[in-house]
Amino acid sequence: SSGINAEYGGNEETMQKQKLVEDEFRKREEDLERRERQLREEQKRLEDARVYGDRVPNFPPLPHFFPCDPCVYHNIDFDIPPEHQLSVRRVFYHWQFTVFCYLMNFIVCFGMICKLGTSAGSAFGLSLLYAGLFIPLSFLTWYRMLYNAVRTDSSLRYMLFFFFYGFQILVSLFGGLGIPGGGFAGWITAFKTMEENKALGALGILVSMAWCANCLIAVYLIMQIHKTYRSTGQSMEKASGEFAASAGSNRNVAQAVLRSL
Repeated sequence: SSGINAEYGGNEETMQKQKLVEDEFRKREEDLERRERQLREEQKRLEDARVYGDRVPNFPPLPHFFPCDPCVYHNIDFDIPPEHQLSVRRVFYHWQFTVFCYLMNFIVCFGMICKLGTSAGSAFGLSLLYAGLFIPLSFLTWYRMLYNAVRTDSSLRYMLFFFFYGFQILVSLFGGLGIPGGGFAGWITAFKTMEENKALGALGILVSMAWCANCLIAVYLIMQIHKTYRSTGQSMEKASGEFAASAGSNRNVAQAVLRSL
């Protein structure tokens, strides 16, 4: 009888230990499932935020005392897929170099009107217009267009980027040429200025070289982006479909607004 009780007690103890092990295993399994679920939810939240989320504008980075606030949200590491970040970053650096070219062009033309008088008035006025107009437009029409094209995988935005970036190449060519009175201190204007003021002429030559480099960089980058465009399955057909869908959506919104009036 005592042997039977000992054997029964041993089996009961074994069963209790086995039950504890099973409970522990079940808890760990539930914990892993919970963590996996949380990870999926966090990944979905980040993806939704990347594509649709409300992002606080942080560009251009302005000081706190500045009267204006940043206009757009810009974060290549967060918004752009890793395999495309290098291409987008290169185009961003090229946009910064383009800003430098416009500003240097304006400085040289300002020096021309100070040293040469009213004969350089048209060049100065146009250079001021180019700097004030083309710097923000270049950001919005080709750099930001590429940024959003890659972020949202949009063929239509890719096509718009190619159009506006091609226009930037033409502007760089025109800037490097420097037709007198055209607002660019390119080669022709620089050599003419050299006859009257060597220092300004030398600066004009530097600006001419900058515009030529700008053009070459743009040609290289547009070829690289076109390879990406093809490799990701983008096409004119997809762009046309996106345009038709967008036009239809806008038409439905307009009709709904008219019916509500």
